[in-house]
Amino acid sequence: MRFLFCLVSFIISIQGFAQNPVIEPYVNFLNHIDKTSAKDYILQKFDDHDIVILCERDHSEFTQYELVKEILSDERFQKNIKNLFTEIGLINLQPEITQFLKTKGLDSVIVDKRLSQFQRDASFWVIWDRYNYHFLLKTIYDINNLSDNQIHYYPSDVEFDWQKVNNVEDYDKEQEFELEPRDSLIARNIINTYKRISSKGNNKALIILNYRHAFKINMVTSNGETVKNAGKYLQDYFGERLASILTNRPIFTSNGNGFVYGLIQDGKWDASFKSENIRNMGFDLHETVFGNDGFDMWKGNTDNLKYEDVFDGFVFYEPLENHRLLDYYKGLVPKEHEKEFFRRYRIQMEYIDNDEVLKKLDNNDFRESLLKEVNTPKERKYPNFDQLMEIRDENLRD
Repeated sequence: MRFLFCLVSFIISIQGFAQNPVIEPYVNFLNHIDKTSAKDYILQKFDDHDIVILCERDHSEFTQYELVKEILSDERFQKNIKNLFTEIGLINLQPEITQFLKTKGLDSVIVDKRLSQFQRDASFWVIWDRYNYHFLLKTIYDINNLSDNQIHYYPSDVEFDWQKVNNVEDYDKEQEFELEPRDSLIARNIINTYKRISSKGNNKALIILNYRHAFKINMVTSNGETVKNAGKYLQDYFGERLASILTNRPIFTSNGNGFVYGLIQDGKWDASFKSENIRNMGFDLHETVFGNDGFDMWKGNTDNLKYEDVFDGFVFYEPLENHRLLDYYKGLVPKEHEKEFFRRYRIQMEYIDNDEVLKKLDNNDFRESLLKEVNTPKERKYPNFDQLMEIRDENLRD
């Protein structure tokens, strides 16, 4: 055994993974705290808080929803927490989804059909293409189908009904968040629903919000404009009853043509977990080397913010190389929905003045290619994955 340990140490050293001084403070911290799993850490936060916000990674990233499944499947969640809110999913679908999730014994074909219906109607976009939403609803249905401790799920995005949209003018009118910040509407939806359920003694809830929407403070752009976040509205309302948790992830920022991906603290965080071969862990950020780091998930004016100012806790769940981005799936747009799919598609292309695509919409080959795309599962890595690995691993070299 001693020989094996020495051999492994030698291999690590010749690969250039001896500890780099830049990650030493992080590694020392990780080696001197209790190793609590991400799932257990999140569930333990409910011992002292009624509300826990989990900051979602890229909407498409799948392994984070394997963590969510672990949480929802735990008896502690089903008995003591019960409630799940998400940013994704229009609030006007709440009654229909609730009824579905509480109906036991449905045939698997019917379940899949309803899940795809909710997936198609989940957004003010033509279609919500991220497989995670289908997976999440299926997870909740399967748990409720087998348990007497029912999970209550509340989609909380802005109200939007495609059946009320017949043209561009309707589409514009239906987008309520064009008149009021979307984050304030999401927060209001969550708070109003929470008031209703907590009046019945059900006062615990997990809330999944993506990126800045989960920040418990507002942000300021480089030109001084304040960006209001749902997490801040919720923090103001719930106060110390709320805890907000960051999940390990790349940072993504818009460059006008898409998203540019980087790593928190230039990869030092990821490198420290890689150095210690830690794949699943959670801890508080307050007065830690991680929490004291400058907040670099926002490229605007952060005014010397630290991570502990924006989040209360951090969970590491699977390293970047294990992250999988999943879009689309077979049966997302079945034959009977093709007409409605293209109706929505045309309206949205008109709304954004995409004349190039509008000219192609009557072309059968183009339409078939679109249908093939949305009905074919797509798995990918982060756009600049190799670069992210280089950034992280540079911090592992002595």
